[in-house]
Amino acid sequence: MCVPLLACWAAAWGVGWWLDCSDAPVKSDLMVVLAGNYSRPLAAADFYREGYAPEVWLSVPYRSEAEERVRALGIALPTEESVDRDILVKSGVPADKIHLYGERVLSTLNEALALDRAAELKGKSILLVTSRTHARRARWIFRRTLPHARVRVAASPYDRFTRRWWRDRHLAQEAVLEMTKALFYLFGGGFIQAGDSR
Repeated sequence: MCVPLLACWAAAWGVGWWLDCSDAPVKSDLMVVLAGNYSRPLAAADFYREGYAPEVWLSVPYRSEAEERVRALGIALPTEESVDRDILVKSGVPADKIHLYGERVLSTLNEALALDRAAELKGKSILLVTSRTHARRARWIFRRTLPHARVRVAASPYDRFTRRWWRDRHLAQEAVLEMTKALFYLFGGGFIQAGDSR
């Protein structure tokens, strides 16, 4: 009875270490801010001001049917990329250094494929900005999808994170979801738009 409990405890403890494999930011040719969390453009603005990359790329994420219905009612609902862009601009990133790419991207894999179409990446270095719990999966996907570029993953310091993720409801949800998504990707899954291929 004690051995299975210890194994479960060790696995739970290890998940936090395993998910967060983020790198320290380094000078790169471009910075890519993954959609999904406003802490990411906040960090990207810091990295830009510190001189880590001369330009910032933001994806245009998928909009849910509910969002479209709200907009159809005439209610002003800002898009995620417009909020991300505003965060960057108000934090000191010049508007002409911000590039939007993709259209209604569904996933991290979709972001990597869309970026490859939008930018000349051969031989370029990319600083990928995401959350600590998303770092490992983002690294896998971008390095596998963009073997002709050099990818480093920097996590936002504005994310709430602890290795004892099971003590925080939000982090527990993120950790379980990220582990599920990582397994899904490892077994060949990946949500992409029609017309995209891996």
